[in-house]
Formats: sequence, C-alpha cells, structure tokens
Amino acid sequence: MDDLLEILDKYKCHLKRGSLSMAEYLKINYDNYLKDLAYAANSTNNQLVGKEMSELVIKHLPDIKKISDDIIKVFLLYDRGKIISASNLAFEVFSFMKNHLMYRYYTGNDFNTYYRIRPHKTDNFDLCRKELFHIPISKKHLVRTERYSMPGHPCLYLSSQEELCWFECNKPEEFAIARFELPRDEDNCLKFIDFSEKLMPLMHSFFCWFHNENDKDSVRKYLLKHLYSYPLRAACSVKVEYPEGNFKEEYIIPQMLVQWILIDDDFDGVRYESSSNSDEVKFMGGHNIVLVTSNYDPDGYDKKLRKLIKICEPVLVKATSVDDITKSYREDNYDTRQYF
Repeated sequence: MDDLLEILDKYKCHLKRGSLSMAEYLKINYDNYLKDLAYAANSTNNQLVGKEMSELVIKHLPDIKKISDDIIKVFLLYDRGKIISASNLAFEVFSFMKNHLMYRYYTGNDFNTYYRIRPHKTDNFDLCRKELFHIPISKKHLVRTERYSMPGHPCLYLSSQEELCWFECNKPEEFAIARFELPRDEDNCLKFIDFSEKLMPLMHSFFCWFHNENDKDSVRKYLLKHLYSYPLRAACSVKVEYPEGNFKEEYIIPQMLVQWILIDDDFDGVRYESSSNSDEVKFMGGHNIVLVTSNYDPDGYDKKLRKLIKICEPVLVKATSVDDITKSYREDNYDTRQYF
C-alpha cells in the first residue's frame, strides 16, 4: 500500500485525549500528522497514486500546517476567555478551508433515509410527527448543548440506522422512533460538510480507484480533500472525556463550525462519524447528520427543513437490546411518510 494511503488508516478519528487539554492533545496529534504526511509525500513508495499526488500534498502542506496551528490557537484563546477572538479565528479557518472541505449532496434515485428516536415515558409526549422533528424555537429552553449545537439553539439530529439512534440516546428502554426521508430532487438538495467516511475502508477504496478509474485527477483531488481536512475533522471527533460535565471542551470547534454554517449559507449541516465510546457503534458502519435551523415558521420549526423533509408516523418501541429493535420496529408504516 502506498505511504500516502497508509496515512488514512493511521489517522482514524475515534480520538481520546485523556488528561490532556484539547490544545495539548491536538498539538501532539497535528505534529505527528504533519511529520508523517510530509514523509509520506516525499516517499518513493507512492507508485500507485503517482508523483502528481505527492506533489499535490507537498504543495498544500503549508496550508495544512496553518490550519492546524490556528485550530490550536482557537482553543488557547477560548481558555483565556477571549471567546469572540476564538470564534473569529475559527471562522477564518473554515472559510480558508472551504474549497477543500469534504461535502456531500443528498440527491439521486435511492431514498435518503434516516431515523430519530426520543425516549418515551407514559404521557411524556404525543406520538405524532412533530414530536420527532427538531425542538421548536418556542421551546428553546429545552435545547441542551450537543456536539454540533449550542444550548438554546435547536438542530435536527438524525442517524443512518435505527440501532445507532438507540446507542446515541444511551439505549432507552422505551422510545418513539420515526423514519425520515431527505429530498432527492436536485433543485432542493441538501449539502453537508462530510466527516462520515470510515478512513480505513476508504484507504482500500482509493487503492481500487487508482487501479481502475480512468480519471486519476479526480481521484487525486478527492484524496487531497481527505488529507487536507483531517485537522478539522480530528478537532470535531474527540470523544467526550467528562460526559456528565457542564462544559465539554470537545464541543468547541464543532459548535463553532455550525455557527459558521449559519452565516455561510452554502451548507445545511454536517454528516459525521459517531464519537460514541461504544465498541458496538464503531463496527456498525453508520453515521449521523445534524441539520441547522435558522428561519422559523409560526409553529417554531425551520421553514426549509419542514418543506423538504418527510417523516413517517412514529412508532412506540420497548427494547433492551439491538435484537429487540429489529423485532419491534417494522417498515409497514413507510407508506404514510409525509410532510407535517
């Protein structure tokens, strides 16, 4: 395997900082990444990806270092209480990276289906579509801090698998679940910053693409995007060290990224790999998405999302294992999907 492809396997994104601060941890991570990337780019063991790929990486190494250094500065400014300066610098980083960010459109002929669950207790909420959508802005006092959303600002989180939803919500024994259908119309597509690809399988995909694809330039550009955007993806993918804490340092960059999306207007959200500590989640192969909200209708729901996304009738499920979810949740309600 070429050295530049091996980088994808070495720098996977289930990261854990331990007792180090985010700035300390990421500095070590970035220093190692930049050193390994420079070595791999100058290696003679890149016959498959070719010298053109090596030259592309060498050309962009100064930019990748700048991004890495500035992300660390964001954390240092935040630690000193200079939140506005930290946010401004983060926005500069995101804008600087924009053309090299991984992105994904949701279009095509297949259903783009996702799921959401809400823990349910007797009389906790009505079993209807709107209760499985995002929290309305009129109830913003209920919105807690999440990796990609600030307290008080609602976002819509969805998962690609029913089981992944369950793990992300800490495996409630009784819950409501609904299937969501994202638009497939090219005129109404959703655009995501994409951190969801599993990097080790992706390494093998690139191996096949470089062997079989005629358009090698496009494959090289795609590989460069992954290598270029790693520092930001890493900063968004560190596992929470103190889940019960009031402040989660790991959420600083992801939350700033969503704030930037709100003012940039070219993206609708983030598609990302779960940072769950569960080994079961790691091997599911699924991903999550978060959709930002900004322009609300009189009911308090985001106008664009409500217009574009269909929801099936929610179903009440009791489960203590993944097998219970499979047995309890059936697809016979899919024909009732509609806007609410």
